[in-house]
Amino acid sequence: MKKYFILISIIFLSSCASQLEIEERATARDKIDQEECFSLGFIEGTEAYGSCRLTLKSIRAQNRNTDAIRRNGLDNNRFCNRFYCW
Repeated sequence: MKKYFILISIIFLSSCASQLEIEERATARDKIDQEECFSLGFIEGTEAYGSCRLTLKSIRAQNRNTDAIRRNGLDNNRFCNRFYCW
């Protein structure tokens, strides 16, 4: 019983650290996007600035989607499972 408690405690503590990392990465990504839009000449609070931030977010989502497709073997109009492709 004591071993299970220790194991659950370790899992719980490691999940807290990863959540903190996720938040730190999101904050860093927001700062980079903000600086990128400022460097392009957009002023915070304007519609153009919002469009810039939305475009950067959209590009990042598209890159994640492309990476997932490549990682799962779905590029080149093929679907590959562990043992076969069609």
